[in-house]
Amino acid sequence: MTSWSISRHPEWDQLLLAGITVREIAELCHRGPATIHYHLRRREHYEPGFRAKHEAAVASRGKARPSSMWRRRANELTAFHAEYKRVPRTTGDRAERSLHAWLAVQRKNLQAGQLPAAKILLLQDVPNWHIDPRQFELNERWQARFEALVQYVAEHGHFPHYRTYASEKERSLGVWLHNQHQSRSEKKLAAWRCDALEEAFPGWSSQA
Repeated sequence: MTSWSISRHPEWDQLLLAGITVREIAELCHRGPATIHYHLRRREHYEPGFRAKHEAAVASRGKARPSSMWRRRANELTAFHAEYKRVPRTTGDRAERSLHAWLAVQRKNLQAGQLPAAKILLLQDVPNWHIDPRQFELNERWQARFEALVQYVAEHGHFPHYRTYASEKERSLGVWLHNQHQSRSEKKLAAWRCDALEEAFPGWSSQA
């Protein structure tokens, strides 16, 4: 039998230390509260002070504590993702749009550093919940154009032109690269995009 010095439920430990109550964990994991209480007692036995850490985390939650309403919405999000394998969109029915709006608020709070760890942990079963679908699509599109540019330069030995071009492909990539130069000069080009271009084409920004 595995020693209790190695937790049998590390995910429960993480939630307990984030200030999630036994009842909340039982609700989240669809287990009886008595099972979670037993786990907590065993962790305290093999790791004295564990219960005190848990209780201190619960006490420090204050207004940040996930309310019953918040947990219900989080559960709805988890169920939605399990069924559709994606996060809610603005193009769905009224219930989906409502859930999308709720999730947008969670993302906003996360970006502002105002989403408590307890809530972050309760959302962790939904992959990429923190990424805005529209921004994810834009990033994927940018990456595809970037890779096309890398391939073009490797094949032709020069950047594509958007004025005196030899093909529609060259013109299209030339316009895209020109837009990257403009965005950079206006300080609107995301740092990761600028870094990707600089790594692939050192000094690219001076070749406008």
